[in-house]
Amino acid sequence: MSYRHILLALLVAVVWGFNFVIIKLGLTQVPPFSFAFLRYVFAGLPLFLFVKRPAIPIGMVVAIGLSMGLVKFSFLFVGVSLGVNAGLGSLVLQSQAFFTIILSLFIFKQRLTVQQISGVLIAFTGIFFIGFEMHTESSLMGLICVLCAAFSWAISNILVRKAGPIDSFALVIWTSLVPPLPLLGMSYAFEGGGVNNFTNIWQKLDWTGFACILYIAWGATWVGGTVWAKLMRLYPPSTVAPYSLLIPVFAFLSGWVVLGETVSINVMLASCVVFIGLAVNQWPSRSQTKAQLDQNAAAETHEAT
Repeated sequence: MSYRHILLALLVAVVWGFNFVIIKLGLTQVPPFSFAFLRYVFAGLPLFLFVKRPAIPIGMVVAIGLSMGLVKFSFLFVGVSLGVNAGLGSLVLQSQAFFTIILSLFIFKQRLTVQQISGVLIAFTGIFFIGFEMHTESSLMGLICVLCAAFSWAISNILVRKAGPIDSFALVIWTSLVPPLPLLGMSYAFEGGGVNNFTNIWQKLDWTGFACILYIAWGATWVGGTVWAKLMRLYPPSTVAPYSLLIPVFAFLSGWVVLGETVSINVMLASCVVFIGLAVNQWPSRSQTKAQLDQNAAAETHEAT
């Protein structure tokens, strides 16, 4: 990956890492399905009238919207509401990197180099020790829900890659139109949703809760989602996905600073192992040819036009 794209991947890790603190704070005021519904209402409805639909079949838009929006965040928000803390939730969710790599090996027939395999194994070792250190702090059912969210995210990564060279921002906006109605139905079924429910939510919502909704809709969805989709188009999923392993590191740090969640020295050391594994995985090798860089430049030019 180019240095500019590496910086963009790090930006996504920071934005999505802090997102777990936002989710934790938001769920103190809004139930999980209602929170997810409001997220996508604010993410999609303000702009879809002004942004042209991406040039892919509507079925692909729906599939990405369902996997990334409805399924992933339904399981994630429910898992967090069941007691999974910000740091551990972000950690379990990043198992999507390994799901993505496995799926890409079968679907795209990609081959991993010894260097990539070594980097992933080192990073996974760090993730394993973090999980071992913190596994007693969350409910089993909550962790299972977050694991299901991770697998759904991996599926959406593959779908975005298969979508080809399209406008990433337009893709994010239009796929954000898919989850609201199903989420509204789930809110009605499981949370007593309806006009009275959302009236009560708005009456109780303070500026902190409203800011959480806007951050997750505009920061995490617009900024994070657009950049992530762009990188997934330009590079093989097995190259991009490992960057998500940095999200728990930033989640731990933000959870410690904002929520006062404890971070042990063992977790800090294991986080350093994750960084080392990612560095090994992404270190430029001789096999990275100019053709790959030219292909990326052509894809960016296509998107700009």
